[in-house]
Amino acid sequence: MFRAEALGLQGFKKQVAIKRVLAHLATKESFIKMFLDEARLSARLSHSNCVQVFDIGVGDGTYFIVMEFVDGANLRGIIDTIKAQNRPFPAEEACYIAIELCKGLQYAHYLPDEHGVPLGIVHRDMSPPNVLITKHGEVKIVDFGLAKAHTQLEKSEPGVIKGKFSYLAPEAARGQEVDQRADIFAIGIMLWELLAGKRLFLGKTDLETVQMVQRAIIPPITRLRPDVPPELEPILARALASDPNQRYQSSRDLGTDLNAFLYRFGQHPVSDFEIADLVNSAMEHKRREREAQRGSGVEQFLQWAEQAVFQFESLQTGESTGARALDVGSLGIGLGAAPPINLGGNLRQTTRGIPNMPSAGDLSALEDDEPPPGGGGYGGGAPLHAQPAPVAPAQQQAVNAAAPATGAAEPKKGGVVGKLLLVIFALAAAAGGLWASGIIKH
Repeated sequence: MFRAEALGLQGFKKQVAIKRVLAHLATKESFIKMFLDEARLSARLSHSNCVQVFDIGVGDGTYFIVMEFVDGANLRGIIDTIKAQNRPFPAEEACYIAIELCKGLQYAHYLPDEHGVPLGIVHRDMSPPNVLITKHGEVKIVDFGLAKAHTQLEKSEPGVIKGKFSYLAPEAARGQEVDQRADIFAIGIMLWELLAGKRLFLGKTDLETVQMVQRAIIPPITRLRPDVPPELEPILARALASDPNQRYQSSRDLGTDLNAFLYRFGQHPVSDFEIADLVNSAMEHKRREREAQRGSGVEQFLQWAEQAVFQFESLQTGESTGARALDVGSLGIGLGAAPPINLGGNLRQTTRGIPNMPSAGDLSALEDDEPPPGGGGYGGGAPLHAQPAPVAPAQQQAVNAAAPATGAAEPKKGGVVGKLLLVIFALAAAAGGLWASGIIKH
C-alpha cells in the first residue's frame, strides 16, 4: 500500500491510496485474477460506508488499484487503544458502528449489475482490520479481495475456507456455501467483541479456532458486561445463530433492530461526533507511542538502516517506463465519466509504506493477521514524499507513488554490489557501536 497524491489540471490535488500487487505475486495468474476480482467489485461500489475505487492500472509490470484515502484508524486499532486505557468500549458507540456496517453491507449485498440482476456480493472477510473509521467518525468497509460474486473471475473450490478464521460463520468453517448471512454473523462477532472486551473465537491453534466457530457457543454478553441493557441480548443471539436460517436474513434487518435498541434503551445520544472522539483518541495514543520512541538510539539506528536498505528495493534498476492506464473496458468495469488516473514514475517496494495497511498478499491469507494498536488502515501514518517522475505532456493526471524522503537516487547496475557491501559493513559497524555503548544489551 502507498499513500499518494493525484495531480490534475490547474493545481488539482487529491490524496489517494494505491494498492499494488507485489512483484513476486505479479506472475501468479490465480492471484492476479483474485486481485482483478477485487477491482471489478470495488469499482462498482459507490456508498458512503464502502471505500471507493477510482481507477485500475498497470505500471512497472504490475497491477495497481487507486482508491479512496481514509485518514483515521481501523477498528482493531481503536479496540486495542481502549483496552490499553483499561476502559470498556461504550455500548452505544459499538451499536452505532455495527449499524453503519449494516448500511454498507446491505448496499453491497443487493447491488445489481447493468441488467438489474443482483451481483450476489458477499464480503467474506468482515473483521476489525477491514473496518476503517475516519477522524470525522465515518465508518467504511474495505478490502473486498475475498468477496464472492456471481461475476468473479476466480471461482472458489468446494470446501476451501477463505477469510480470517476468528470471523468465519459456522457454515464457512465447515466449507459449505455461504451467502450474505455469513457477513451478518461476522458483524455479530465484532459487536460481541466490542462489548465483551475480548475475542469470541480464538483458540491456541488455527484448527482449534475453526472448531470453536463450528460449535458457535456464544456466552451471554450481560454476564461479562452487566451494564449492557439485557434487551441487546436477543439481537446478538439472532445475529450469531449457528443455523443461517435462524439468523438475520439481511443486514437491513439487523441494522433496524440495533437502531430501535439505541432509541429505546440507549443511555446517551451517539453520532459521528462520538465515533470521531474514539478515532482521535486512538490516533493520539499512537502518536504518543511514537514520540516516546523517537529519542531512542535503537530507533534512530533502525530508521537509518531502513533508509539505506531502501536504495536497493526498487522494482527496476533501469529507467522508469512510467505506467499506462489499464483498459477497464476489457474488464467490464463501469467507472463512470471520471478521467483515468495514471501512475507516473516507479512504484517502489518499501517497508515504509502506510502503517498497518493490509498488503496485497492479504487477499489470499487465511491467518488472523491483525495490525498493532492505533492502526491507520488506509491512512493515519505520516505522509511519504517523492519527486514525481517525468510525465508526458499528453497525460492530464498522474499519481506520484509515495516513497521515503531519503533523497537517494536509484542505484546504477554497476555499483550495486559495491554499495551493498558498503551498507552491510556500515550496518555491522553501527550495530557494534550500539552494543559497545550498551544501547544493545550485552
